[in-house]
Amino acid sequence: MEEMGRWKPFCPRCGTLEIPMPHDVIIIGTGPAGLAAGAYAGRGGLDTLFFEDESIGGELVNRHEIRGYPGFPDGVSGTELRSKMVDEAEKYDPDVTLERVERVEPGEPHTVVTESGEYESAAVIVATGSSDGHLDVPGEEEYAGRGIFYCATCDGPLYRDERIAVVGGGNHAAIDAVFLTEYASEVLLVAPGDELAADETLAEEARAHEDVEIRTGTTVTEVLGEDGLVTGIRVESDDGEETIELGGVNVNTGYRANSAFLEGTVSLDEDGRVVVGPAMETDVEGIFAAGDVRQGSPMEIAAAVGDGVTAIEAAKRYVASRGE
Repeated sequence: MEEMGRWKPFCPRCGTLEIPMPHDVIIIGTGPAGLAAGAYAGRGGLDTLFFEDESIGGELVNRHEIRGYPGFPDGVSGTELRSKMVDEAEKYDPDVTLERVERVEPGEPHTVVTESGEYESAAVIVATGSSDGHLDVPGEEEYAGRGIFYCATCDGPLYRDERIAVVGGGNHAAIDAVFLTEYASEVLLVAPGDELAADETLAEEARAHEDVEIRTGTTVTEVLGEDGLVTGIRVESDDGEETIELGGVNVNTGYRANSAFLEGTVSLDEDGRVVVGPAMETDVEGIFAAGDVRQGSPMEIAAAVGDGVTAIEAAKRYVASRGE
């Protein structure tokens, strides 16, 4: 599943040196938005090139359970949804290069620049998603991977029979808090807001679980440790400051847009998300953005899929207009 479609020239892993030909569309990112765009591009007969710098399927590989995705009333695992979406995109045999995009140079055609080469296309769809948010408090960086973890699915089993904290109050935090009770002896869900920001059904599930304790109105100010491992956190609330002993901390505070490579190319908002119009178009003609990376995204997989379809339909119109 990691090798989707054909390897493209200049791939640093395969060492080929052929000159890449222009494409109709380049899609940067293979998460839900990118895969949906790619499937529709294939159906429309567009010559498509994907770029992915980590794992095909994006963050889907790290999601043990997805709620609220249409057609799966009882939820669906990230790996299952990833498999289905990748299979559909693969049907159209797109080109794929596992390489980080360094910048996009606007033009006719646009140029996507990587460490090892330059690739041209009439249209570009940015679907790079977002990365885990951080606490940005003392001790977090020092104990990352030593009690601080960001992926409940990946690292949850390491904290069997430990008392741990999940920091965050959104949907993913509530889901992960319940999931981690499969391993931890107790999960403390620490949320800065007065109420959990999660959907009510997810919040109620967390509140009802006997092994989940919820602390709202509480902010983590420091991660504590000893001998290279996390031993607890220091928090502040209306009741004052408190030290809580823990064996692990899952940081689940939201996400940051993966858009740094676009600075100076398209407009970004104050949070670093790409400013788009109703057709997912940026302020540079022929460049579109879809999914979590775009301004105003609800940060839901179903929305990202819709964004991808909207973006590719607009890209198809743009590509067609250039041939008139």
